[in-house]
Amino acid sequence: MSQRITPPWGRHYPPYQITALVRLLQRKDVPAGAVLAGTGLDAAALDDVACRTSVLQHLAVWRNALALGAVPGLSFELGRGLHLPDHGTYGLMLLSCESVDDYFRRAETYQGLVANALALEARIDGGDALWVLGDGGDRELPDGLRIFVLEQQFAQLVTQLHDLLGPEVRPTLARFAYPAPAHRAMYAEQLQCPCVFGWHRNELHLGGEVLSMRPRLANAFTAAVLQSACEGLLAEVEESPGFAGKVYQALRLLPDPGAGMKAMASTFKMNERTLRRRLAREGTSFSNIADQVRHSVATQHLQRPDASVEQIALITGFSDSANFRRAFLRWTGMTPAQFRRQHQERRAHSHPWTLRGENASVSLAAP
Repeated sequence: MSQRITPPWGRHYPPYQITALVRLLQRKDVPAGAVLAGTGLDAAALDDVACRTSVLQHLAVWRNALALGAVPGLSFELGRGLHLPDHGTYGLMLLSCESVDDYFRRAETYQGLVANALALEARIDGGDALWVLGDGGDRELPDGLRIFVLEQQFAQLVTQLHDLLGPEVRPTLARFAYPAPAHRAMYAEQLQCPCVFGWHRNELHLGGEVLSMRPRLANAFTAAVLQSACEGLLAEVEESPGFAGKVYQALRLLPDPGAGMKAMASTFKMNERTLRRRLAREGTSFSNIADQVRHSVATQHLQRPDASVEQIALITGFSDSANFRRAFLRWTGMTPAQFRRQHQERRAHSHPWTLRGENASVSLAAP
């Protein structure tokens, strides 16, 4: 499934999550400067309506909060305080959806407008509608930061459910792909449902009956107007790559996606040191971008049944298939064979714009 998620270095997002965390910690006597250290932001910037931030800046702020001795539960408090209107045009579009099916579909399709460190995927499993969070990308985060981000995202999804359908509607189950933390009792209290740890993925279940419920502020005309606005905003995000994005695009155009930094520096008529410095200025590195290109090329070829893993390994610049398999597992949390099998299952059951049967995901085909 193709997800339109922007690279983490792009400064595209209003700082509402950063602002919420800064204000939350200020009420706990933590100065804004300490929370924003190393991000290039200050308190005045957060009040500027033109301010845009990157996923990397959000991660830096969350990391600072942990380093400052954030108490357990801060992540839940942050997530529960972020309502759909706080997400701008994207959130207002979701709030006006005509059905929960629409909410799932549009939340996933336009998630590139939100500075989430985790990818969202909507599914139906055993009669439940559910969100699956992460899909492997979160595993590159340090454990403490990964759990903080997951707790916040889960809490945020519960808040969105209440905004959409009312506070009486609650999740039915939450599952986490890590051992129970010391503050596990907070999970059931904050998420208002049973919580299971040590599962194979992170998921939030909603009873299947929610799919037939009508959102409280449903309005077809408003939803259509806001969806059109979101489409334009997402196009702007995708067309404004910055220098890091230009490197990504140039690497995609080279016949060898595994080309090294020297070749790329030559393409931009600069030395390797300058290339490294300019990428660092945008919060990324050449190896980071090269991994994203290889991942993109690999997933594209794995969707072709006639391409062998050995061929794809060579195409993506790996010396052998074993190194490719290890890299792919690190990128996605699954082996190439598992990815290919999952893709084939989704194609077999696909139907545009609908939540499908057991273990199937939302199709992103255009209407």
